[in-house]
Amino acid sequence: MDDDEFKLLVASTAKAKESHYYYSGDLSAHVVSASFAQRLCVVELTVAESEISDAGCLDEGLVGTAADYWTSTLITALSQGRSALTTSLTVQALKPIAKGTKLHIVCTANDSLQPHAVATFACASDTSAVYAVATHTKYFKPRTK
Repeated sequence: MDDDEFKLLVASTAKAKESHYYYSGDLSAHVVSASFAQRLCVVELTVAESEISDAGCLDEGLVGTAADYWTSTLITALSQGRSALTTSLTVQALKPIAKGTKLHIVCTANDSLQPHAVATFACASDTSAVYAVATHTKYFKPRTK
């Protein structure tokens, strides 16, 4: 699958999520690139004031929710729609961020029966400026007939 096809698959997988409790579904985030071969997708988000904690960092609730949503979307797209359960999700805000910062949420996933993904929240124009990270481990549900 080429990168353009995979980008469309990731975006359509996210859009098709039936659950309406996903806060991330309400964010103005969108897929800017994806690679099946590299097992990654990049999602762009501009930080709103409400997404910054009192400490001046990305709100860790936002980080956890966005990481869960987008890494799950990536894992679903990579595994042809197979369902998985979260077994672990960790988040860490790393440094202060300003309102209006354009972020790239870079999600990568391994190829395993117990998928593991990492979401890095970096400045879109300087990816060495990392504001938060999250790790997400899942477990594939057994297939039923």
